Amino acid sequence: MLQKCAPAALACALVMASAPAGAESLNFNLRATVPVSCFVRHTAAGAGPSAGAAVALGQINEFCNAPGGYEVVVSYAPGTLRGAVLSVGNEQVVLNGSGQAVLSRAQGPRIRERALTALPGAGGFDTDRIDFRIQPL
Repeated sequence: MLQKCAPAALACALVMASAPAGAESLNFNLRATVPVSCFVRHTAAGAGPSAGAAVALGQINEFCNAPGGYEVVVSYAPGTLRGAVLSVGNEQVVLNGSGQAVLSRAQGPRIRERALTALPGAGGFDTDRIDFRIQPL
């Protein structure tokens, strides 16, 4: 990165050095575009029994630089996990068996790590797979 900026800094210094003595100010605009980048990762470390009937499922790590925020979506096998409650940090969602649900939303860019727990529904944990994805808003 330093090597890319050095030619621009040198050019700027040359322009400033060659400015006429009566010049009062010199302006230039610099604009950088950063692509939107989002990812979510589930780490099962620390998974196991939690307080009450809830089960600790580990951690969710989120990163998203989208200016408008993002949402974390959980996907699971349709027809399963009906009535189960997933909690990430202080947010929770009751799964209805549809196969996906919005687990949380953020209003702007964020980096965070939160605990993931689940309270089984009447059918218990009747699936072996839960996937998470993050999508910018």
